Amino acid sequence: MLEASKQSPPTRRVLFVDDSRLMRYAGSKFLSGVCDLVMAENGEEAWQRLNQDPDIELIFTDLMMPVMDGNELIRTIRACPDRRIKQLPILVVTGNEESNARALALDAGATAFISKPFSADDLTGALRVHLEGEMPDARLVTHDADYPPESGLLNNVPEPEYYYLRIEQAFSFHRRQNLDLALMHVKLNNYRDLRKQHGNAWAESVMRNLRYFLHRELRQEDSLHRTSDDLYSVILMGTHKPGARYLVSRLRRALAGARVRFASQDVELSVRFGIQFPDLNSEESPARMLSAAHALFDLNGNVARIR
Repeated sequence: MLEASKQSPPTRRVLFVDDSRLMRYAGSKFLSGVCDLVMAENGEEAWQRLNQDPDIELIFTDLMMPVMDGNELIRTIRACPDRRIKQLPILVVTGNEESNARALALDAGATAFISKPFSADDLTGALRVHLEGEMPDARLVTHDADYPPESGLLNNVPEPEYYYLRIEQAFSFHRRQNLDLALMHVKLNNYRDLRKQHGNAWAESVMRNLRYFLHRELRQEDSLHRTSDDLYSVILMGTHKPGARYLVSRLRRALAGARVRFASQDVELSVRFGIQFPDLNSEESPARMLSAAHALFDLNGNVARIR
């Protein structure tokens, strides 16, 4: 049986699918007044509702349900010839311990995950992220200070080409001035795990917090770049080897045990560092240097060096 909220419809229509009456009650309570909420008790009812209601814009679904479970519902939606239905965001509500179930749902086409027990912030935050395009609210927690995200520093597009240009400029300047130059790389080790467990929005929010932290700790003349999904690269102007190594040591201490705190859950911040001391007279291209930086992050050690 389908249930609908009795309040006058706000602006966005959302389908909540769960065979548990308690979970449907919690979803209805937390989202009351936030969206126009429609309920379904299993995947089959949800599929019928999706075909009957063209205004549904997002789906929350459980996985373990009778008649049609969550994975079958996801696969059915992603195979639908109707593009409107096929492209709907599907947020799976599941327990943290269900790692295999998460992997299956991701393979089926799930957009992101919300952990049980969920809070009102979890659900409303997901709506802001997946319907309004906002980044999830999160805060990096270190030993000494919190580093809140700063939207002005966010750039989700990897920028290796701009990084290459800045390296060429830095090489030219440092050769003329006879100065030392170092390149530092900071890798978020669990970026892909975060995407797999919580969705792209959480992984990007962690990267944004890490960028803000680095921006706060670096000098104004240093140049910070996002050179891949999980990597920041920094051009350390006029920096000799001892200075670069000391900086890495200081940043490692500051981030030891750091976590990123979302509304109702903390996630680990797992970071490694790499340093390059390039030969300023070398003809090696910036692209090859960046490829070498990617290669230095093996499975062991906290700091790696390339000479």
